[in-house]
Amino acid sequence: MRQRGQTLVASLIVIAIILVCVVVFIKGTGGAQPTMKADGRGKTVLGNARATAQDSVCEANLKNCRLALQVQRSTDEEYKPATVAEIAGTAGISSCPVGKEPYTIDANGNIKCPHPGHGKF
Repeated sequence: MRQRGQTLVASLIVIAIILVCVVVFIKGTGGAQPTMKADGRGKTVLGNARATAQDSVCEANLKNCRLALQVQRSTDEEYKPATVAEIAGTAGISSCPVGKEPYTIDANGNIKCPHPGHGKF
């Protein structure tokens, strides 16, 4: 008599093929978090487009904060804010979108991002 149906070996082979396909799909779509490495220019080399876009948003936020500070100083030359939140208000541009650290103002009034690799923005 011949048995009908699948054997245990055939079932294990099908499961292994499905697992390999899932692993390839997850790796191919960037399911893992990117690793960040500093290149020579101060920006970060990131493994996926979302993180690169967040770098660009950080750079744009810094430019907007610097512009807001410049506008404020054009009306009041003695203006020295304690935090960037005083300049940006509730616009949500006073912190880095990558590391969520608030931007800092040094003694000279320069606004900088404390996130590693964003020092050149």
